[in-house]
Amino acid sequence: MWFDINRFHAFVLITWQFGIFFASQQIFPIFSNYVPKWRCFPEEEFSKNCTIYKECEGEIEFEYIYFHSTALEFDWICGWNSYWAAFYSQLQFIGVLIGTFTCGSLSDWKGRKPIAIAAMTLGITCSIISAFAWNYQVLLITRFFIGLAIGGTLVVVCTFVMEMILPQQRMALRAFFNWGVARLIMTLICYYFNDWRTASIACALFAAPAILILIFVMPESPTWLHYKGNLEEMRKSEEKVARFAGIHYIEEQHSAVVEKQSFL
Repeated sequence: MWFDINRFHAFVLITWQFGIFFASQQIFPIFSNYVPKWRCFPEEEFSKNCTIYKECEGEIEFEYIYFHSTALEFDWICGWNSYWAAFYSQLQFIGVLIGTFTCGSLSDWKGRKPIAIAAMTLGITCSIISAFAWNYQVLLITRFFIGLAIGGTLVVVCTFVMEMILPQQRMALRAFFNWGVARLIMTLICYYFNDWRTASIACALFAAPAILILIFVMPESPTWLHYKGNLEEMRKSEEKVARFAGIHYIEEQHSAVVEKQSFL
């Protein structure tokens, strides 16, 4: 098998792709803040002139709407309202920053698996809730928590995956399971589900299988268990990996890890 990939490794690599796809929610504001050009009268050229938009006494006509965005629905187009579109993106990135620190520390303390499951579950749940947001305040709150989950996914799920694959498989991971694939899938979803609400649900459902794999297929990281000195649980984890992969488990002797002092 290429790169010594067995059945277990295949599921781990797929989980990586699902995780990276969910984390590509960072670029969802590109679609959700989309605003086409407009005009007030049929004889006018389409433009993004805010004076025309604010002073038009008739009905604003938009150029072809490729994606029905939050900016269009909540009128985040001109004037002070337009700042909400920027805040929408910034609030999500604040969530990513906080999620990176908190989830990383929690995974070092409680383990990779529970925090990875929690991060993905939080993100997918909030993505679905955001699709039913009845006002922009609810939408902003859910996007913040999606940002938290993205931060957790980037730090915990990705670390979890890297600890479960062989060194020679990292080439396959980078080549075939990557950000480029995730962004392509995101673009295709937004193309076929060209409304921010349905696109949010579609993105959540597409990433959901990662939770099932994390719960039912992937045991706790043997690397983390070894670091914590829990050698018995580490061996059980390795046995589960071997059993799912369909290979014979050969126990190796592992010396206890001496924890180094940190400046934290």
